[in-house]
Amino acid sequence: MTSNAKYLLLCLVCLIVASEQCSQPYPFEKYLGTRSPYRLVSNNSFSNVNFEGCDPIKIWMIVRHGTRNPSISNIESINARLPKIRDLIINSDSLPNEFIKNRDLDLFKKWKSRLEVDDETKLTVEGEEEMLLLAERMQNRFPTVFDNIYSNTTYKIKYTFSQRTKKSAYYFAAGLFGKKTAKDVWFPEPSKKDPILRFYKLCDKWKKEIKEPVKDSGEQNKFKESSYMIKVVTEVNKRTGAGNQLSVSDVLLMYITCGFETAWNKYSKSPWCSVFSEENFKVLEYLEDLKYYWQDGYGYDLSYKQACPAFGDMISHFDLTSPYPKTTIYFSHSGTLLKLLAHLGLYKDEQPLTAENFENMRNRKWRTSLIDSFATNLAFILYNCNGTKKILTLHQENFVKLPCCPDSDLCEFTKIYDYYSQSIKSCDFQSMCSISDN
Repeated sequence: MTSNAKYLLLCLVCLIVASEQCSQPYPFEKYLGTRSPYRLVSNNSFSNVNFEGCDPIKIWMIVRHGTRNPSISNIESINARLPKIRDLIINSDSLPNEFIKNRDLDLFKKWKSRLEVDDETKLTVEGEEEMLLLAERMQNRFPTVFDNIYSNTTYKIKYTFSQRTKKSAYYFAAGLFGKKTAKDVWFPEPSKKDPILRFYKLCDKWKKEIKEPVKDSGEQNKFKESSYMIKVVTEVNKRTGAGNQLSVSDVLLMYITCGFETAWNKYSKSPWCSVFSEENFKVLEYLEDLKYYWQDGYGYDLSYKQACPAFGDMISHFDLTSPYPKTTIYFSHSGTLLKLLAHLGLYKDEQPLTAENFENMRNRKWRTSLIDSFATNLAFILYNCNGTKKILTLHQENFVKLPCCPDSDLCEFTKIYDYYSQSIKSCDFQSMCSISDN
């Protein structure tokens, strides 16, 4: 055999191996909902942000915790059910196939849950890295409002009553000041029902009239029974060689696990992702988007109107004549960020998301995979522009334009104040959240 022939044979072997080992020929990572890894949506530029004639003087930022472990209920389901489904797949005579290849079967054979109930919702190593890098990038972009020397006069850093936000705050501080100094950063004692960081925990009307009904009988549950979901379950059963042994709950558990394991491991693929087609992922993502649209988004006015205390906190921070604190950073949760995004009027579609209009909403703005990944964040930077106060808004570290300034990255503070004046001046949280006796 000539050297050229050997080379061609080697190339052919490499192509076959690469084909066998490659992940799906579509970006399934883009459809993982609220379990999406931040690395897929973040702005990874470290470049300094400059606007001619303008100086940044303050910042207000709210951050969802980094990548975490599943909840207790998810861990218990994963540990109890997925090993049985794994064995079903490994022992199937119909595999490998177009979706589940030999490489995926090898991953299934090696797969086992390493989750312990005691680790529920805890921040993961990936979550730690998300916070470190986020802090480093923000400091590089805005060095004058992210001092690298810590002072509790300059900085106000606060987190909710949870391990994942506490650790997120610590690793963010480590990204700013180094791990040694981060240990000495002062954090206020967290509250289980913080009126700014987790205001919805105090809103009884929202909990009773929105959260519970959405969970029990909302659009998400209607879509679960739709022809789209029936088709997903049928296809996954066929693809895995399971016959009809897999239920809707099984399929959702596999989707959830695919999301978590993708977020945890940037260099390896979860075998549970291989059971779905791209269309399956789109349907499952929409199912999740329905929940958060109606629970935390535009589905009900109260869901986003109750975010006025958090929005007002930002306005007050910028309205103070005192230059301190210069930097306010809060570490919170998905429910806070989504309500605040809707409060601002961002990512609003022309028609509501429902169980019946999936086809019309394929290009929707409200996609939790893109707007509410792990470590999602919203930042407002106050600038002094030759005596005029202006605000730059960032979401996922990217410039976003507020509805009151559709043509400009920097928006005058007075314009924002006027546009959201109802929220600022009439934020009667107690009244809107109280349950009527009638």
